[in-house]
Amino acid sequence: MRKHRWLMALGAMTAIAALAFAAAACGDDDDDDDGDDAGGADLVAANVNCKDLGLTAPKRIKDAGKLVVGSDLSYAPIDFTKEGTSTPIGLDADIANCIAQAWGVKADIQNTSFDAIIPSLTGKKIDLIMSAMSVTEERQKEINFVPYFTAGSGILVKKGNPDKIASIADLCGKTVSIQVGTVQIDEAEEQNAKCKEKIKVSKFEQNTDAIQEVASGRAAASLMDYPVAAYNAKKVKGTEVVGEQYNTGPYGIGVRKDDAEVKDALDKALKAMMEKGQYAAILKYWDLEAGALK
Repeated sequence: MRKHRWLMALGAMTAIAALAFAAAACGDDDDDDDGDDAGGADLVAANVNCKDLGLTAPKRIKDAGKLVVGSDLSYAPIDFTKEGTSTPIGLDADIANCIAQAWGVKADIQNTSFDAIIPSLTGKKIDLIMSAMSVTEERQKEINFVPYFTAGSGILVKKGNPDKIASIADLCGKTVSIQVGTVQIDEAEEQNAKCKEKIKVSKFEQNTDAIQEVASGRAAASLMDYPVAAYNAKKVKGTEVVGEQYNTGPYGIGVRKDDAEVKDALDKALKAMMEKGQYAAILKYWDLEAGALK
C-alpha cells in the first residue's frame, strides 16, 4: 500500500519481479472462482516453525511479552482477515508471527486505518508497522524502515476488459476507483495532467470497496498494488488484471526513529528467515515469490 513515489535507487532492483508478476497474472485468466469477495477462505497461514532461529528479542518487547503490529487489514493477500472472523492473515501476518515466535513472544496485530498508522507508531500505540507500506523519502523523515518485499502498481478491470485498457494512459475520461492515502491517487493525478478528458477518481477508505466498484461496473478500473490486484482478480468474480506492473519498489517494516534496538533485531530476524527458509516458504504459500528480496 503505497502513498508516494518509490525511492528510485531501490526501484531498479525489481525489474525482474515486475515481469514475473505480469506473467503470472496473464497465465491465469479463467473464471473458475465463483467467489464474490476477497476473503481468506482458501488460505490461512503458512506452516513454518520459527522457534529455532537463534534470535533474541529486544528487551522492551521481551518484557511486554508481545509484539504489537499495526496493519490495515483490507489489502489481501498482504494484510486481511480470515473469512468470517477478525483473525489477521496474509503475508505480513505470517512474517510478523514468525518474528514474534523467534523472539519468544506473541504477535498482537491490530487493525489500523492506513492514514492513521504512522501516527500510531510515533505515538507508541504500536511497536512497528507491517501494512504493505512503501519505503519513501517522505516517510523516512518520520520513521525508519526494514525492507522485506517488492511490488508495483497494477490495474484491475472488468472481465474481458470491455474498455480495452492496457495502461494508465487509457484511463483518461473513465471512472477509476482507488483507496485513499495510496500512491495510486498521485498516479491518477499525474496522468490527469496529460489527459484531454480527465480521469474521474472515486476514492474509498477500504480497498475492497474500490474493487467492488469494478466488479459492479460502476468503475472502469481500479488502481492498487500489483500483487493485490492479481490476488483479487482470482477471488472477485468478473475481474482481471491488465498490463504490467509499474513503479516498482520495496515494502518496509516501519520502526520509530528512536527504536534502534528493534530495527537491528528486525534486520537480524529477516536475515535468519531468508537463510533458513521460512521467508521463502511464506512467500510461496501466498504465491508471492516474485516479490522476494534477493
